[in-house]
Amino acid sequence: MSSEAAQAILQTWFPDKVISQISGNASPEIKQLPLRWLAVFHGRKGSFANSISSRVKVVEVSVIRNPEDPRKTEGRVVCEIDVTEDMLNGSGVMHEGCSVFLIDECSVCSLVTLNAAEGRDSRPGVSQAINTVFHHPAKLGAKLRIVNTSMMAGVEMTSCRSEIWDVGNHRLVASGVQLQMSPSKPLNYT
Repeated sequence: MSSEAAQAILQTWFPDKVISQISGNASPEIKQLPLRWLAVFHGRKGSFANSISSRVKVVEVSVIRNPEDPRKTEGRVVCEIDVTEDMLNGSGVMHEGCSVFLIDECSVCSLVTLNAAEGRDSRPGVSQAINTVFHHPAKLGAKLRIVNTSMMAGVEMTSCRSEIWDVGNHRLVASGVQLQMSPSKPLNYT
């Protein structure tokens, strides 16, 4: 996707009807951000896992107090998706790579949310590491709830965590922690 196309998506204003269906205490302006960034991530047809990322639904966007340190705030974004054929491995359960993909794309939304709420640049960073634990397999048709929480948001380094839950079976499918850095500025080649 060209930077012009990405900028156009980032300027898109989703209708109030869409925003009103997203729970959480974040302002309508901040609730726009996860929707916009997920749209940028699955930008063009035929891109990697586009058929999966385009089905991710944002259901909650909140800015909450950190229970361990009430002076700190956290961004919390909850997404949902149903497990479909294109997410399965050869054993008929959700592929571990699909879990990491969902953690990568959804967890960053918690950082975007917190950075915007605190008045910082809300662009996502560049993934440096995604440490993932696979707990239980998710079967075809399972409804997944992806709970994403910022851990540390700042200028150069950020981190966030995700838990993917199988809603119907009350099981943790996968959990992950992602570390990101600010992207470097492009070099001017003359």
